[in-house]
Amino acid sequence: FLKTPLCKICQVTGVLCPSCERKIERGEVSPLDVKVSIFLGRHTKDIRELDNVSLLKAVSINNSLVLLFRRGDSQKFLRYARDVIKEMEKEFRMKVTAIDYHPNLKEFIESVFHPIPIATINIIWLPDGTKETRVILERRVRSGKVEFAKKIIQKVMNVDVKVEAL
Repeated sequence: FLKTPLCKICQVTGVLCPSCERKIERGEVSPLDVKVSIFLGRHTKDIRELDNVSLLKAVSINNSLVLLFRRGDSQKFLRYARDVIKEMEKEFRMKVTAIDYHPNLKEFIESVFHPIPIATINIIWLPDGTKETRVILERRVRSGKVEFAKKIIQKVMNVDVKVEAL
């Protein structure tokens, strides 16, 4: 059973228990998290390989559904849930992207840009007291991919990133 922000019973039944209701009221779980959790609960319950996989959050960006997984779990999800991803894309009418979430900004940035190699990540303190995060990629990448990655980092970590290529 794939772990999600909702408990197993709520995932399968689609009816929220008091505990999961409180998570929504406190803002820990978004309405999108609820829809994705219920969908995944119903569609992945028979896939044994996903038993220890944990979905942490779902975010909608540019008509894409970005699923944030516990470290190392996104690759398992992509490997064993191909058919589920296709169904999910039909159901939500969005392209599904799976990424490992890291609380550490640099590790999260590397996860978002994977498999594109990153030369360096710099955090620059500006004279006015603000900081700028600059990512330097080892090679040029389509601007659409870079813009999408920047939006993911902005929405999840609330950090604006400047991206350059060597």
